[in-house]
Formats: sequence, C-alpha cells, structure tokens
Amino acid sequence: MKRMTASALLAATALLPPLAAAAAAGSSGAAVPAAAGSSGAAVPAAANAGVAGTAIPARLPAGTSARSADGMTRVATANWSGYAQVGKKTKQFTAAMAEWYVPRVYTKKSGDQYAADWVGIDGAFNNDKLVQAGTTSENIGGEAKYYAWTEILPASAVRTSLAIHPGDLMTAEVREVATDKWKMTVVDGTTGKTFARAVSYTTPEQDVEAVHERPMISGSLSALAKTDNVEFLGVWASTFAPGRPPGWEYISGHFPGATRDRVFMVNHGGGAIIAAPSAITDNCFVVADGGKSPPPPTCEYAARPSP
Repeated sequence: MKRMTASALLAATALLPPLAAAAAAGSSGAAVPAAAGSSGAAVPAAANAGVAGTAIPARLPAGTSARSADGMTRVATANWSGYAQVGKKTKQFTAAMAEWYVPRVYTKKSGDQYAADWVGIDGAFNNDKLVQAGTTSENIGGEAKYYAWTEILPASAVRTSLAIHPGDLMTAEVREVATDKWKMTVVDGTTGKTFARAVSYTTPEQDVEAVHERPMISGSLSALAKTDNVEFLGVWASTFAPGRPPGWEYISGHFPGATRDRVFMVNHGGGAIIAAPSAITDNCFVVADGGKSPPPPTCEYAARPSP
C-alpha cells in the first residue's frame, strides 16, 4: 500500500493541502497561513440546506456485475457515489482526508437540486454514525449556491463562513486528535482560507469514504443537482492511534479486514444509475452524472515517491 509522506500533507498541526499550498504559496510548497478570522465562526444553515447522510443501500440495476475488474466490490446506494473502505472491526479508522475541485452546478432545470462532495468516517453500511467535512453545490430556483460545511450525525450540519466558488481546490480532513475528540478542517486552497471545528463524538470508526451525494432535505431524499464531473485528486485514510500524526494510506489500498467498495448512485426505483465513479487510478477518481463511468483521471500525485 502506498503512503504519502506526512510533510507533503501536513505542516505542524495544521492541514496542508499539497496542491492548494502550491497554488497559493508558489513552488516552495509552504503552508498558507490563514488570514485573520479565516478560521471563521460557523454560520447557520439555511432552512432548505442539504444534510449529508449515511448510505442508503440499494440494488444495482439488472445486468450490472457486483465485482469490478480491479477486485473492488460494486455496490449501489440511493444517495452516494464514490469509494469506501468498509471494515468489520471498530476503532480502525482515525483520520481521513481528500482533495477535490468544487464542481459547477447547472441552473437551467426548474426547482431545487443539490449535490454534496465530502470525506468522512463511518456511515457506510454498518452504522448510523458519521463525522464528515465537505462542500455543497446547489441549484435553488435557478440560482447557483456553494458552501462548505462540517457535520456529525445525527446533529445538523454546521456551515462554514468560507466563501467558496466553482473550481476552488478544496482539502478536507476529519481526525481523531484524542479518544472521542475530533477535529474537522476545511481548506480552500484557491483563497488560502481555513475553517476548523473541534467536537466530542463517539463513533465506531469502522469505515472511511469519499463521496458525491444527493443529500436529504427536510427528511426526504433530494433531487441530484447536475454538475460538472467531480474530480477527487486524492483520498487518504489513517489507522494510527488517536493523538498520533496520521499515517496516510491511499484509500485504494488494502486495509486489514476491510472491503474496498466502488459505490454507484441509483434512482429512486433502483433501475438506473444516476451517478457513477470512474476506476480509481493510484489515488484519484472522477464521479460523473449518468449511468456511464467516466475515464479515470491522471492522478496528480502519481509521481510522488513513497517513503
């Protein structure tokens, strides 16, 4: 299993997105300090804000193989599309991190539609807990809206004060900094602004995922917003003990006892795929609307050496 060097991802105790740092700080790769107030107080979520949630199991459409050529298991949900490592034992995953570009949302369709992109721990198919951080792209009555948030279920999402835009390079991390003490961090690498939130939370720590989702709205599954393809530039997980610096491993690798799932989103009737992930190359993948998986991306970390 390939491991990223800690120096490539972290600076001291702060989250350091490699591409975001390079974009904002130049080739030195130094961490981008947060501007005054950029850790920003949370702002209330709108009444119709999407709530990212646990996976809603569904059946793959008839004729779809449950086994990928790369050895991963194909699974279907009504609300997720992406990749997950689903373990059989608790207290396995203690940190997760991902990078992606905020997708542009299309606004020609009438009504309201929602799409959330995030990284998290738990919530897959074996428990109803979830600690996560991500972004949402919405079409609300013809108006595009974008925001970043953190969430621990069953509590409501906490929207950050970050002003994000389509195309912004985002890095999000959830980390257990001490037993049942979590820090959720979201960095906009395009603007150099950061939001961080610390909470006390008990969760099984049994699975880890990076997901494109249609969230719940007022207790009902929303319509998925049409967006550009969502490119996840890297997804990492750590199984190191809480309080230790994470030992980042590619989510595409092998974790003892865990199943590697390639997750497809299906429509309400389960008869058609409505969002499909590409194959995962090295540590990167793309999610596209519709039933056809897009070509895998060229992973921007592929050339980085492993220690």
